[in-house]
Amino acid sequence: MTGSINVSALVLRHAAYRDYDRMITLLTAERGKVEAVVRGCRRPKSELINAAEPFVCGQYQLYFAHERFTVTQCRVTDGFYPLRQDIDRLTQGAKWLRILEQTSVEDEPAHEKFDLALQALSYLAYTQTDIRLLNAMFLMKLLKIEGIAPIADRCAVCGKSALEAEMRFDALRGGCVCSSCASNARTLSYGARRILLKAPNAPFKSVEMLATHPDWPEAAQRVNDFVRARLNVDI
Repeated sequence: MTGSINVSALVLRHAAYRDYDRMITLLTAERGKVEAVVRGCRRPKSELINAAEPFVCGQYQLYFAHERFTVTQCRVTDGFYPLRQDIDRLTQGAKWLRILEQTSVEDEPAHEKFDLALQALSYLAYTQTDIRLLNAMFLMKLLKIEGIAPIADRCAVCGKSALEAEMRFDALRGGCVCSSCASNARTLSYGARRILLKAPNAPFKSVEMLATHPDWPEAAQRVNDFVRARLNVDI
């Protein structure tokens, strides 16, 4: 294959390449993860310097030749620049970019994941919503996209449906575990279990309603436990 393609993309990572170039990792809606060279972007007054910065998203034109993509044009649509003024939000956003890179593959459309990334980064950059809550919502929806969301509507061990019964949360065993199945995990409140069950399927904007829910910190902690156990990533 030789020729140009146009993709909607978010820059996940960059690295210096040769004297004036950069190698970037993109999350694209159309092709999943893509590695591409941005030639000459480190030269003064390069028109492509913004196209090679993490958090930048836009419409990228890529040219494929000699087994490699090269960025030829970019129309930036957002850079989430307020993140750079808040070290805590910038750090959280950088963790999301690493998770997106680790969970994405090449040549596989990622429209749902791409949309999630832009929604989450928009809330992180342009609102004052609690970082921990935004992280929990991002992770719950990402786990659903990946097909490994924690089980919350039944026992992960025996399969017994027990929405009203007391449950524990065991990340290593896949989620909620009933009292009949031996587990040393912590008891999970009914409210936190409902969040784990409902939030992954809700629009991202519903995170605003969760902010007043008394059980969201508990749900957020259980999601963190699950991600550490199942994806082995830094959150």
